[in-house]
Amino acid sequence: MTALDTPAAPFAQRLRDATRAEHSDAESKGFITALMGGELGELDYWRLLGQYLPLYNALEEAIETAAARSALAASFQVPRLARAEAIRADLAARFGAAAPVVDGVSLTAPLPATAAYAERIRSASVPALLAHHYLRYLGDLSGGQAIGALVARHYAVPREQLTMWDFSEIDAPKRVKDAYRARLDDITDPAVQEEFLAEAREGYRLAGALFAALDPR
Repeated sequence: MTALDTPAAPFAQRLRDATRAEHSDAESKGFITALMGGELGELDYWRLLGQYLPLYNALEEAIETAAARSALAASFQVPRLARAEAIRADLAARFGAAAPVVDGVSLTAPLPATAAYAERIRSASVPALLAHHYLRYLGDLSGGQAIGALVARHYAVPREQLTMWDFSEIDAPKRVKDAYRARLDDITDPAVQEEFLAEAREGYRLAGALFAALDPR
């Protein structure tokens, strides 16, 4: 078999490899590294979660709308992965039923970086929307339990306030992730793949911008 005959890597692998640098850059932002390392305060975690709410609201509304008109979008709509309801429950458990306000500032009022991120999601084409779906939900499934454990350890946040990271309702997260990657590999249209890849890179950039905006230092 010559180099020209070598089959292309499955799309899930190609996606992971092609966005490795952007992924690493977003995760190495000072805020998220310090937060997960226990170097910040409990309120900084809640500021992050408050900004996640408009993002997940945008994502879950957008995927529901797209699924009604696109078989590709519908194939990725997995209700068990939705996180907005869990975020609202965590915020209510910590701050009460009212919208969480600290020092006169609503934790869920979108920062400019959050607003730009949410608008990008809402205005995305189906391939671009699925890139954001992939970044958020597969990331949550892969690292969520670790994040929840670190927040509990460093900031004494009780389990009932960490349902954002609780996927216990999913019997076998690995099987869910494997099935998700199999659906990615079913995307064979080169144009769709390239649009997906480009937006995944942009999604990591937007996530990094949000982390930078949240950094209290």
